[in-house]
Amino acid sequence: MAKKIIIYCFISLLFAGLFYLLTSNLYLAIGIFAIYSMFFILYVVKKTKLYLLIIDNTKECVNFINNFIITISINNSVSTTFDSLSGGFSVELVEQINAINQLNDEEKVMYLNNYFRSPLYVAFTKLLKQYLYEGGNILDSSHLLIFDSHIVEENLNNYLSVSRKKIFEFCLMWGICFVILTVMKIFLGDYYKQMVKMSFFAISIFGFFIVFLFCFYLLLKHVFDLRFINEELKNEKIKK
Repeated sequence: MAKKIIIYCFISLLFAGLFYLLTSNLYLAIGIFAIYSMFFILYVVKKTKLYLLIIDNTKECVNFINNFIITISINNSVSTTFDSLSGGFSVELVEQINAINQLNDEEKVMYLNNYFRSPLYVAFTKLLKQYLYEGGNILDSSHLLIFDSHIVEENLNNYLSVSRKKIFEFCLMWGICFVILTVMKIFLGDYYKQMVKMSFFAISIFGFFIVFLFCFYLLLKHVFDLRFINEELKNEKIKK
């Protein structure tokens, strides 16, 4: 956390330094630093943590379900399956399991509903209960669930790929704008100095920096919104 805050403060300092280079206005440059720092620390740090948590949790849920179904179809034992998979659990999942060590393995699997919090896992526990109480071939009864889990994982990976592309395009476009401003500062010489002396010039550049930050916020707001993961799954269930 501290490392991320230092990095974001450094990024904010770069924007403030660029603003001062363009306008020679120290007070507004300090304002840019303060606004950008608060945005990164109060919004980006918090949202990024939740964003990564949801991604990791979703992928781990899919892997857990698929591996559990395949393994239990071979050994027909919840305890043996749970033990064989435990070596690949994340640190967070291990901590969750350690907190419920008083439960038996079957109860632990059911309790993990509270950890994964996914419609996929709810469907998995219902299927597992049916298999434990009624028997049968779990692979045959779970093929739709496995298909759904692959769809969720594929949609998530596609979304992450598109999001990275959009962020790159956004940074490239705005980066060009900042470069143009810097080139103007370097090559316009005395004419640029006259522009800087105009009362509205620094305010205009300040507004430009704020517009950039607001557009960046709108982009991140969309990128961080991962509600589609569960919503798409529910829609698939309705269609079926």
